[in-house]
Amino acid sequence: MATTVDHVAADRREVGASGLGRVCLVGINYAPETTGIAPYTTAMARAWADAGAVVDVVTGVPHYPAWRVEDERYARGRSWHERDGAVALHRVRHHVPASADLRGRARMEASFLRRATPLVRRSAAGVVVAVTPSMSALAAAVTGARGRPVGVVVQDLTGRGAQESGSTGGAAASLIGRAEVALLRRCAAVGVITPQFGATLTAAGVPADRIVEVGNFTHVRPSASTRDEACARLGWDPSVFRVVHTGNMGRKQGLEHVVEAALLAAARGVTGVELVLVGSGNCRDELVAAAAGLPTVRVLDPVDAERYPLVLAAADVLLLHERPGVREMCLPSKLTSYTAAGRPVLAAVEREGIAGRQLVAADAALVVPPGDADALLAAVERLRADRGLRDRLAAAARRLGEETYGEPAARARYVGLLRGLVARTGAGVAA
Repeated sequence: MATTVDHVAADRREVGASGLGRVCLVGINYAPETTGIAPYTTAMARAWADAGAVVDVVTGVPHYPAWRVEDERYARGRSWHERDGAVALHRVRHHVPASADLRGRARMEASFLRRATPLVRRSAAGVVVAVTPSMSALAAAVTGARGRPVGVVVQDLTGRGAQESGSTGGAAASLIGRAEVALLRRCAAVGVITPQFGATLTAAGVPADRIVEVGNFTHVRPSASTRDEACARLGWDPSVFRVVHTGNMGRKQGLEHVVEAALLAAARGVTGVELVLVGSGNCRDELVAAAAGLPTVRVLDPVDAERYPLVLAAADVLLLHERPGVREMCLPSKLTSYTAAGRPVLAAVEREGIAGRQLVAADAALVVPPGDADALLAAVERLRADRGLRDRLAAAARRLGEETYGEPAARARYVGLLRGLVARTGAGVAA
């Protein structure tokens, strides 16, 4: 990556002082994306830099969750050299599919792999770390390492995701899963954000002694505004009882069932209740069409990082919703933000899934079956009528956030992953 002589000199001093060396981090998502895995990849890179590592990031163009490139800086060109504070970024152009189906994703992955791999090969880093999902990032790290030790942070299980999200047939999902495990088995350290991922990967053949827990953290600072103050700043009617879902609108979220609940509410004459979907994704247009004319549901555009805490503060209830059958593929990233917001959580998820087990164990949400619009509406009405239940759930969610998603502990885990990777493999400082 292009850098100045001053940066090179500073890099050498930091490498010698920290013992962490130079690391090449490969992941298709990075800031300024504000949802999904980008905030965690960004925080990991910054944590490593703060600890004294020299960090080079190979990443893609901002496109998520809208699945289109909206930033004019990336309207033209094939690659960009940037800096995020002490972190050096090299962005590459890749295909962004209009529809994030198997064909579209495969084309995106292939284009990122083609342009990222040469950068990994040329990097002077002593170790390489990938972030998944993005099989192309993992493949670029493994094939481009050329004998250097490789680590990975598994944010989602790609094979399970292909199967459980319904975006891919069983045979294709199985093939993706086998390829994923084959690549993971070539990694010296496999960071997982939840113990269930570790158990799943160990059962699939990834050596247990390579698994490292690196759980995510709450990257959103809660707003100091009261609920009514936040509503006023957003232009929302404070007299309405509002259930808010934020983030990606894809197949995995199954938000068509939320619109079904809104239809039921309208048919039953329920007033003073509104289901609000804030965000973007490949199902957004379908949701907008289905919600047209309904007084009980709104689909709103994504908000920036400054306004997002206001959206959380303005909600009476925060909704976590997953497609029926989603169990092992991911821990929804929005959960870390929800637990910091001081609002009760309603979760339409599989109780035996990753999110469901965590929420049930902490008694931190009212959990209902996913895909059941009637049960979802009944839960909304129960929460509306029971202030004590809302207060209890909000307190439990806050405790879960404080105990599980603290940022200092997560940053220490990120640094520990890198230290362990360097120490375990005997990787030296890159020349």
